[in-house]
Amino acid sequence: MWMTVAMSYYGLILINTSLMTLIKDDKPLTIESSTIKTTQCKVLTTDDYQSLIFTTFGEMFGIPLLLFFLSRFGRRTICMINFSSASICFALFLLVPRHEPWMINVITFTARMFINSQFSLMYLYTMEVYPTVIRAIAVGCASSMARIGAMVSPFLSQVLIKQTFYGTIGIYVITAAIAAFCAYLLPIETRGRELKVSF
Repeated sequence: MWMTVAMSYYGLILINTSLMTLIKDDKPLTIESSTIKTTQCKVLTTDDYQSLIFTTFGEMFGIPLLLFFLSRFGRRTICMINFSSASICFALFLLVPRHEPWMINVITFTARMFINSQFSLMYLYTMEVYPTVIRAIAVGCASSMARIGAMVSPFLSQVLIKQTFYGTIGIYVITAAIAAFCAYLLPIETRGRELKVSF
């Protein structure tokens, strides 16, 4: 779950910019009488930056969303909601036309809200599950696993997406769905449970 949440978090950011540049792949960009080939870097426009700023605001709503969920549901249920919602948002990328930036922005905004909520919940849940004597080690090891997911994400969302758009998005859909199922299988519900000091 830790790998998936980090892979999805960074993947959403990178997929957004990848989609902006993929739309422009059909026509080469001309700057000062020289043509930039499609294999080179693409220049983002002002509209692209405005889109990125808009989708980033989705993260600001992640914590209030988490606080809303925490007052009503258990940790496992919230994990399932967040991962399932993220998986659905990734699946929507496959259904929405790529030449409609506003639809891509709304999906990315929503997905980033759920993934940011889940990222915060992962720290909370991990700290509540493990006793004090190993809590720091447990959170550190879990966070290390998240960094593996973060390292994989650029290869998926910037390299593989140019080869197979549907395959790349499919990986994100499947991994988020598997994480939601793993959340269902979590053996310990920590809502209302006292923090343990030792085993």
